[in-house]
Amino acid sequence: MKKYLKLLLGISCVTVISSSYADVTTMQKIYNNPQTAAKVQKCKGNQNCNAFYALSQQWQSIPNNFKIGSFKIKNYARDGDGYGLVKGFSPPSNDRGYDIFEAGEAVFYRGGAASKTDERTFAQGLAVLLYLDNKN
Repeated sequence: MKKYLKLLLGISCVTVISSSYADVTTMQKIYNNPQTAAKVQKCKGNQNCNAFYALSQQWQSIPNNFKIGSFKIKNYARDGDGYGLVKGFSPPSNDRGYDIFEAGEAVFYRGGAASKTDERTFAQGLAVLLYLDNKN
């Protein structure tokens, strides 16, 4: 029985590690190739907006202990605090990340005039962009 439990525990750990890696791989794929993101009606054909939305769906893959300074970015995403993220942190520093950010901001934040649901999407997408921009 002990051997069986150890085997299950080992398989569980490998599954968690590999699925976490796969999610970061998915983030990078969408980030590097925005045209691969599924089309979202709200984005009206804007590939960078589609990529922003697709990235927002990956927010749970941000490690729980990831911080910028002393701020845990994942907490902002979980809470849907787009205002806190956009006011507290600079947008991504490279052109691709900034273009995706700008498209997402225009549709899902709109200078703070978006619905709570859209602001949550904005917070989650921006958190992923900040993670990708600062993880190294």
